[in-house]
Amino acid sequence: MGRPRAFDTEQAVRTAAVLFATHGYEGTSVDDLVTATGIHRGSLYKVFGSKRSLHLTALRTHLDHEIHPTTAAIATLTDPEQALTTAIASYDNGPAAGLLLLSAAERAPHDPDVAALVTEGITALEDALRPSHGDDAPQLASTVLGTRLRLRARPTPSKEH
Repeated sequence: MGRPRAFDTEQAVRTAAVLFATHGYEGTSVDDLVTATGIHRGSLYKVFGSKRSLHLTALRTHLDHEIHPTTAAIATLTDPEQALTTAIASYDNGPAAGLLLLSAAERAPHDPDVAALVTEGITALEDALRPSHGDDAPQLASTVLGTRLRLRARPTPSKEH
């Protein structure tokens, strides 16, 4: 019988999600994951199997704990301006859509499992905006996510010039 797990799996997934949301899948190395989570490489592989599997787990968790609760709250708003303002604020503060967007751009074109999760997240936002915006919901969801992507693309001011 092996030793009991000495780390919190859920915390490791949350930590990995932040890394993937900040640096993307390709920009996050296994060494980054080991350092940030404090989990030995062998244990990381034993529990998650691969970096890809950890990414999928992090994206699933991100959808379940951030995207779906956010979109459920937006769906209760019937005033179009309030719903759109809430959607924009929800996706612009912190890494709320960061993992979803980076996964959409970086991994979804090459990984059908990531594509399915990304589609689920985008569809959830569209569905949340439908009660307040009807047939315009998909376009508005694209605008909300596109705005978030534009904000991420802005270079951060550097002290070096």
